[in-house]
Amino acid sequence: MHYSQNDKLKVAQIYDNIAESYEERTTPLTYFQAAVREFLLENVHAGQRVLDLGCGPGHLTSPLPLDVEVVGLDISTAMVDAARRKRPTGTYLVHDFHQPLPAELGKFDAIVANGCFDFCENLVQVIDNVSVALAYGGRFFFTINERRAELPFHDARWIDAGGGQVDIRMFFWSFSETAAAIETLGLRPLTYRHAPGWENETLQTTIYYGYWVVEHLRTKE
Repeated sequence: MHYSQNDKLKVAQIYDNIAESYEERTTPLTYFQAAVREFLLENVHAGQRVLDLGCGPGHLTSPLPLDVEVVGLDISTAMVDAARRKRPTGTYLVHDFHQPLPAELGKFDAIVANGCFDFCENLVQVIDNVSVALAYGGRFFFTINERRAELPFHDARWIDAGGGQVDIRMFFWSFSETAAAIETLGLRPLTYRHAPGWENETLQTTIYYGYWVVEHLRTKE
């Protein structure tokens, strides 16, 4: 299933419409905050650079100390604007992660991609784009909708997350597909767990994530 530019615009528009209320609306429905906080606490230190991919309103990385440089990317213009207001010292840009990251952003010591891979059509391409920006020895935390035959709504490559009201697709990847992508791209898994990610009110189900932390092992030219 090809994820067209029109599909991406729909995703951006949906998040534009909820940018101002996103954090308040979604926090009670999500389970991942503790995992993100733990990753940042253990892996981010003074003077380092952090990339928040699919940053939303910046709520996950904005509390980082001011001696940490934060860069956020999101497909939604309104989310980027909200993130800038939340952390004026950060750098926030509109970007589609299916495209290579701007080279001028340089390398990062830590990268967080929480929830945004729900809309990832080409996992190898997207992780490759991210790994180019990860410094040697850098750590990358990401969540992935994991395809599992035994779980409702998790047994297909993609689902209509709008429940017929909004036509937007969420993609699912098996553990083996994700592991193969990581190995191919020179990344080493450090931790993994399969656990609840968030409650989808439209589908009335829990979406389960694969939670990954990987390390960069080689320099990409």
